[in-house]
Amino acid sequence: MMVMEKSLYDHLAGLLDYPLEDIKIRVQDCIKALANYPQYPPEVVEELKNFKKEMEEIPLDDIQGVYSYTFELTTEYTLDLGSHIYDGFKRSNQLATIKSMYRESGFPYDEVAKGELADHLPVVLRFLSFMKDGELKKNFRETFLILAMEKLVKNFDKNRKNMYSHLITAIYKVIDKDVKGG
Repeated sequence: MMVMEKSLYDHLAGLLDYPLEDIKIRVQDCIKALANYPQYPPEVVEELKNFKKEMEEIPLDDIQGVYSYTFELTTEYTLDLGSHIYDGFKRSNQLATIKSMYRESGFPYDEVAKGELADHLPVVLRFLSFMKDGELKKNFRETFLILAMEKLVKNFDKNRKNMYSHLITAIYKVIDKDVKGG
């Protein structure tokens, strides 16, 4: 039986899920997976190593607390990307457009999202991993994802003490390279 290798976007999405006992292993697996992607700048691995180092210094309960506070209790760090670039009705339209794109692409949104909105970063990363249409993937990254990630990274730049700033910066650098590199 052939095992499908996880894409880098899948690895990164997994690091943004609520942290469970295997989070440190997932970070290490992601760092190892980056060896297969020499096109990305070395800062991506450095940011992930810094993320891992900070995680190793505190217990899982505290990591979960940081995660909840960062992504669930503050709007400036939300993983719901549309909220960084759209307000109200425009955001609703964008969510509908993204869901429609998921449906048309055969992406199992409901199964993957587990109740999260269509613009939730881990869902978006898993969609990009799933996507076969290179042109659609390119357009989505250029017209939505990179714009939202730029705002999210700027928000985290104000709070580099948060361990998740390393992860968000690493993801941004990957997406930025993909947008600029084709």
